Amino acid sequence: MKTYISLLLIAFSIGHSIAQIEQPSLSPRITTQQKVGLATITLTYGQPSVKGRKIFGSLIPYGRLWRTGANASTKITTDKEIKIANHTVPAGTYGFYSIPNEKEWTIIFHKNSKLWGSAGYKKENDLIRFKVPAIKTKDTRETFYLGFQDFTVDGATLIILWENTEVNIPVTVNSDRIIENQIASKITNATQPVKAQTYFDAAQYYYQKNKNLDTAFTWFTKAEELRPKAFWYTYYKAELALKLNKKAIAKQGAEKCLKAAKNSPSTDYGYIAKCSLLLKKVNATK
Repeated sequence: MKTYISLLLIAFSIGHSIAQIEQPSLSPRITTQQKVGLATITLTYGQPSVKGRKIFGSLIPYGRLWRTGANASTKITTDKEIKIANHTVPAGTYGFYSIPNEKEWTIIFHKNSKLWGSAGYKKENDLIRFKVPAIKTKDTRETFYLGFQDFTVDGATLIILWENTEVNIPVTVNSDRIIENQIASKITNATQPVKAQTYFDAAQYYYQKNKNLDTAFTWFTKAEELRPKAFWYTYYKAELALKLNKKAIAKQGAEKCLKAAKNSPSTDYGYIAKCSLLLKKVNATK
């Protein structure tokens, strides 16, 4: 008897599985990962389309909580602390909600990222909420879009586009603090020998930021000593030397790099032209 019942259950299970019809989603689930400054941010959301409907103020009522996408709640994950419209957001995963209105939207980062849409949402679990302007666009965006644009070294703009509405949310990352912590850990307080590339990266960071230039020069020198065949190290040391008014060192370095670039068995990586221009600057300096 038990065997008979088991066979019936198996037959039902197989029949039920066969009976299911797989269909394409009208609001496909999208996952995108983007480097913003030194943070890696992942967006996961359902992507609905207009399909001839009136969206904002109708299908999506004004003044009501929206999952900011379709189906399961939209999620945003960051591996480092970031600032959203000047609000601090620690590393983690959050539910991304909004309250659309005609002229401005309320943006919400919710601590519970596992809800289905807005079901079970509780305001007391908000991490942050703030308001941003809603921009009317001339062109109609058929398919809902959530992503990044306007990148800088310290952030980007998180943009929402759908129908005739655009919402821009500034995202910033304190890259300087992250890099300074890396420098402290890997060079200043290092317990193991420092690699040439580490010295070079740290020196180049200071050089680009135009700070601690004497330290940058020292670290370019150390990098060059540890890896003398990396002629691009020599170039940047020479370029910084000129900035520090060390003309003789700049000229010597530019000539050394130029010779090595010309003799490179693979490619000069553009350093023949760079060194030639640097030598002109050196010779033009009084």
